[in-house]
Amino acid sequence: MVGNRGINRLLLDRQTAQTTMLNLLGEYHCRIDAKGRVSFPAKLRKQLDRVLHDGLVVNRDIFEGCLVLYPKPEWDKVNAEMGQLSRYDRQHQLFQRKFMKGATLVELDGSGRMLLPSALLDHAGLEAGKAADCVVTGLGEKIEVWAKDRFENQVLGDDEDFDFGALAERVRQDIEPGMNTNDSSRN
Repeated sequence: MVGNRGINRLLLDRQTAQTTMLNLLGEYHCRIDAKGRVSFPAKLRKQLDRVLHDGLVVNRDIFEGCLVLYPKPEWDKVNAEMGQLSRYDRQHQLFQRKFMKGATLVELDGSGRMLLPSALLDHAGLEAGKAADCVVTGLGEKIEVWAKDRFENQVLGDDEDFDFGALAERVRQDIEPGMNTNDSSRN
């Protein structure tokens, strides 16, 4: 039996999924000017049409030296997850401080440019006050902003020891734990 709270949660989850389900795609080579503004790709703006009026939140990526842009509705989901952390647990508080450090609401100006904070540019290997090339990529419900050289090394780089097929199998097992990786009928 599902109580009122459970029903409300199911309805909210369904409504949220219908209104903000995004699948951002594409890889765009852009330029950041000396003021820290990046011309936001028109094709990504079009994909974000339903939610762009709410703004975007930019933050450091947890694992890589790049920036992550969250459409505001997606950031609200992340923030709700943060709200589940205990304020009485030091590790939770440390994680929350480190994760939220630098998170900034950004908007596009009339020319379709977005001003990125200089502290965040430094994290991504882009020097504040200096024009540079960058790569902006759609990644499901978020967008990554990379310094061009980092993108080429970390994402496109050909590491001889890296086995993309093995990684795909492991990730698929994480998603579907009981799945047999030799089952070729489930591609």
